[in-house]
Amino acid sequence: MTSNGVTFLEKEPFLRLFNRNGYVLDFGTERFDDFTQESIGVRLCDKYRLSKGRSLESFVSEASADQIWKLFADLLKYYESFYIQEDASDAKYGLLYQKCKQVLSSHSTEARKAEDSNSMYFNVIIRADESFPVENERIFEETVPTVAARFKNPDGTPNFELLRTLPTITSPEYADNSSAIAQIGYLGADLSQYLNSVVASFPAVKLNRILASTRWRGLRTRWMVFEGDPYKMLGDLRNNYNPVQSEAVLQFPNTPINNKQIAVMMPFNPAYPTPDMDPVYGAIKEAATQLEYECIRVDEIQRPTDITQDILKLIEGSKIIIADLSGANPNVYYEMGLAHARGRIVVPISRDKEKLPFDNSHIRTIFYHADDKYSLNGLTEQLVKALKAL
Repeated sequence: MTSNGVTFLEKEPFLRLFNRNGYVLDFGTERFDDFTQESIGVRLCDKYRLSKGRSLESFVSEASADQIWKLFADLLKYYESFYIQEDASDAKYGLLYQKCKQVLSSHSTEARKAEDSNSMYFNVIIRADESFPVENERIFEETVPTVAARFKNPDGTPNFELLRTLPTITSPEYADNSSAIAQIGYLGADLSQYLNSVVASFPAVKLNRILASTRWRGLRTRWMVFEGDPYKMLGDLRNNYNPVQSEAVLQFPNTPINNKQIAVMMPFNPAYPTPDMDPVYGAIKEAATQLEYECIRVDEIQRPTDITQDILKLIEGSKIIIADLSGANPNVYYEMGLAHARGRIVVPISRDKEKLPFDNSHIRTIFYHADDKYSLNGLTEQLVKALKAL
């Protein structure tokens, strides 16, 4: 590795392709200096007082990596546009050309990864009807063109494989006086545009901090991509509301989050007197065990305390909440709502063939068969995949 970070094996193919016994392709001295001035801001022959080829070699030995790669890329474009036919009958230069393309492509990929690691982007998806995905024509509306270009395929269509890796905010359309609720989390692998996992819920009007410069704010269905940290741009999501000071207001206990604890909210089946006898809970617990999580259901708490306080403490102290929506049990829906409001990751599950209420149909739900233990193995496998993705 040289001091500028460009290795001998990386730069040598370019020097052999461009340096023709002291000449650089078909450039005259003046035109070569004009070219390098435009490319990297330096007239090489004027600077080094050497031949074009030797000036190029001297520059490559001491310039910064960014300057070297910029000049190599520009010279390769020139070669492809004006000189490649001169080498059509020479296999040696054909191989050098292919090697240069390979090295440049590899460098571009690594540079992109490095840039990506220092940059953060996120989706904002607003829909009038959250049961329908945003049409492709409205994806990247009100998105900075250079940002949109990062998440497009070569044919200009949205690259959903890249987009779904970003933090994503979803919201119904809303007005400034609306009570609509937005959510932030991560998309699933399908094209439904539902959140696979929800990190937090918050009033949709908070999105105005992000959408202040847009034309429509919350009044138009579209999919936008922004650069930045959504959590910093939205503000503290833990302080979404100013609670009324009253004994009638639900008070959560001051319990630290255990990142390896999963709370399970599910209807209790009288056919199974204890949690360990419930096969559905057993399938959930098996998934948690495989990934070294502790799985707790409220009726496993053995202490003479108020069950409501036990539920609140369990939600407050858990990173993940698994909610079984089977049978539309109102207690489970209530507890799931509390978990969303507290900013916990919620993973809904339900028996297959059950229709979810509209307000929950936009949240990705794991459906399972409960016919026998072999069917429930599928629930365990799906939960393991979902938990690994968090």
